[in-house]
Amino acid sequence: MLYLIGLGIGNEGDIPVRGLEACRASDHVFLELYTARWPGSLKKLEKAVGKKINMLQRSDIEEHVSKLVNLAKKKKVSVLVAGDPLSATTHLNVLMEAKEQKVRTEVIHSSSILTAVAETGLSLYNFGRTVTVVAPAKDYAPTSFYDYAVANSNQGMHTLFLLDIDMDTSQAMEVLLMIEKEKKKKLFSSDTRLIACSGLGSGKSVIRYRMAIDLLKRPLGPPAVLILPGKMHFTEEEYLKSL
Repeated sequence: MLYLIGLGIGNEGDIPVRGLEACRASDHVFLELYTARWPGSLKKLEKAVGKKINMLQRSDIEEHVSKLVNLAKKKKVSVLVAGDPLSATTHLNVLMEAKEQKVRTEVIHSSSILTAVAETGLSLYNFGRTVTVVAPAKDYAPTSFYDYAVANSNQGMHTLFLLDIDMDTSQAMEVLLMIEKEKKKKLFSSDTRLIACSGLGSGKSVIRYRMAIDLLKRPLGPPAVLILPGKMHFTEEEYLKSL
């Protein structure tokens, strides 16, 4: 049996009760944190679960997932994931492998940044494609996330920008403005209003609705996101103004 369990976007207290019960009944409990930042305490989580939690590496989920699934053929295995386990497509790989090997699975969902952004007052129904801002490297500087945001904007949809795991909002804004300078699609300028959020779901969340130039000066640290509003309903505008 293999359980895929979401930890939520807060601390160790956000794990669902059903997820705790699954972990306690499991022979092996693993934790994967390479796809998202998690602000909880591993020590406190282990105390709540009542057993040792082993860390998984990226290769354990991607290249060597068959080993994990093989273990679940004879043992009960729990895999803990920050946020909701299926917010990222990465973990579908685990479920597909388990299906191929005829191993029973159960997904236990939890809170996700994809729904927590509703704290901004923007309707989830009005969001377009979610994208991830990637920091440019020497031989790798993707810009597709900018293009998808342009497509969202053309349809009047809001765009949620997830950020690289260690990126703050100022760094992300710099990347977006740099691409704007190159592509000139008029998506961003120094006075474009965006929403910057940090720590949503943690009890210490910060939400700012400011111009890009202000967000550059006052960064919010990870875990953080940026939102470029599209066409807004008057209730969305009123809530944002209250921020």
